[in-house]
Amino acid sequence: MKEYSFELSAIMKEKGVTTAELSAKTGIKAATINEYRGARKKEPTLYRGLLIADALGVSPWELIKEKD
Repeated sequence: MKEYSFELSAIMKEKGVTTAELSAKTGIKAATINEYRGARKKEPTLYRGLLIADALGVSPWELIKEKD
């Protein structure tokens, strides 16, 4: 089975979006977004992933990357 990683931090950096800005655009708490970005790598639900993708102006598929 393929494994994927959530690439939120890289895309936020590329787009120049802060955690606070993404939180305001999505309604997701900043602490939760930091969990998605952090070492624990909590993954969002499909709904929240779609909210994040929309707020960042990317395809949901751009948020995930196949692990080597």
